[in-house]
Amino acid sequence: MRFRSRPPSAAPGLLRQCLVHARKFLVRSVAWAVLRQCAFLAMPWLLGRAIDAGVKRGSATAAAGWAAAFAVVAVFEYAGIRGWQLWTTLADTHTGAWLRSRLLGAILAIDTDAMQRRTGSFGDLTTRATRDVDAIVVWVHGLTAWVVIGLTGVVLVPAIGGLDPLLLLVAALTVPVLLLVNRVFPPVYGKRAEELSESHARRGAVADELLSALLSLRGVGADRLMVERHHRRSAAVTRDTLRLASTGSAWEALASVVPLAAVAAGLLVGGHAVVEGRITVGALTTFVLWMGTVSLAVDVLVARLGDRTEAKVAAGRIAGILALVPEPKDSPPVPRRAALRVTGLTVTREGRPPIGPLELKAAPGEWVVLTGPTGSGKSTLLRAIAQLVPAAGEARFGTVPLDALDPDDLYRAVGFVPEGPLLMRGTVTANLLLSGDRTEAELDAAAAAAGLDLALAGLAGGRDTEVGERGGALSGGQRQLVALARTLLRECPVLLLDDVTSALDAGTEAEVLARLRRATAGRVVVFATHSPAVRALADREVVIADGMSGRGPLHV
Repeated sequence: MRFRSRPPSAAPGLLRQCLVHARKFLVRSVAWAVLRQCAFLAMPWLLGRAIDAGVKRGSATAAAGWAAAFAVVAVFEYAGIRGWQLWTTLADTHTGAWLRSRLLGAILAIDTDAMQRRTGSFGDLTTRATRDVDAIVVWVHGLTAWVVIGLTGVVLVPAIGGLDPLLLLVAALTVPVLLLVNRVFPPVYGKRAEELSESHARRGAVADELLSALLSLRGVGADRLMVERHHRRSAAVTRDTLRLASTGSAWEALASVVPLAAVAAGLLVGGHAVVEGRITVGALTTFVLWMGTVSLAVDVLVARLGDRTEAKVAAGRIAGILALVPEPKDSPPVPRRAALRVTGLTVTREGRPPIGPLELKAAPGEWVVLTGPTGSGKSTLLRAIAQLVPAAGEARFGTVPLDALDPDDLYRAVGFVPEGPLLMRGTVTANLLLSGDRTEAELDAAAAAAGLDLALAGLAGGRDTEVGERGGALSGGQRQLVALARTLLRECPVLLLDDVTSALDAGTEAEVLARLRRATAGRVVVFATHSPAVRALADREVVIADGMSGRGPLHV
């Protein structure tokens, strides 16, 4: 497979795509936010007019009129913020769902070796799908605030200048100081955010290993070592969290102090202006409240800049996965019945000897077995046929190269069952239905063909039995048969089965194989196994020795 290289501007590009995806919600959010901010900025002016009418002119009627206008504007302010938050929440919710959907599609389309090289572990992949997506969602949620901040500046600059030029000068002097603060801190904050993301990824990897293998580790006394490793990774997360928080708090505190200092200076200048009669008490009140708004706008600005920095880091990590997705291709038509031919299939990995070349042909209804000693590469070659591992050579179904198929067509043509299948939390039936809706009759037929009914016979709940976290409530053999039945439901013309009976007792294995042989009469089946029972039923056997394939004896 050929993969797109990760472009230098991957993170900004992904953020722009998020913006485009959420634009219809953001446009509505901006409209409501503009209404809210106009009302919010008008309220100090109305309050100042009410004070002047009541204090300076002593007119209770005029003061009441201005107060009534203030109340009406407050209603508009409330309606505006409701609409703003509603559409902003819809924007970030849709963005989060879209990003996670893209990540899931990428994971399904990328071979596992490429995924492991990019992420290092599936715990890191979990971090990208949760914490990193959440960082971008927070950024999307705050996008409308930029319009509000801009509107605040556009309105308040002439408005404060209209009150008194000296007050405008006080406000203007805060700008270069704020620009300097917001120039110095973002790069440092971004570095700290990236360090924290990497620490979360490393801890996620250890947690994933610990949770998935806890019983096995406990059996050899290694659970304490893994827990200690998790504690070390957690300590690194705590350290980097504190560093990020320290940088962020210093940034936010310094950015907040500047406008507050401007308010104090404004009170001093404005107080003299009131004494000299250049402005009224109401105008000074308006200025103080507007400077509070400026302070709030600066706080929001700093927060949004921080969000953007974290979102860029997160988008770069997510884009790193999306960039591995193969280029879209026009899949040729896939026949429903044809032979599978593998020619020169060779897997090469850095620091390891090559595995292959594999040569085999299997007609519909035939069983071909890949066998050989442990570690010879049987499972790797089977995954290479399934296009889950990069490999040289070719695998064709009829006249169609499997690497020419897009992921959906490939999954419809080839069913792959690993030796250690993953089940999702829920019932056995729920796991069978992961491949799509099926009738009860179809579920019964697949369960019978895979021998799953035998494995569930001793369970009171039958197919309604809860499988637990990752299928942990079932035995290894039961998990294998659930995965086999799930794959049979898809009716793929090619089945690639990796030692799917390794956890079964001899009697159950013999019955399962007899049923499976009947159920796959029209399909191509390739096993990777060293089970004598499977080899005895195979039509052909390919022996993998020291990574090289050679044809073995024919079994009928």
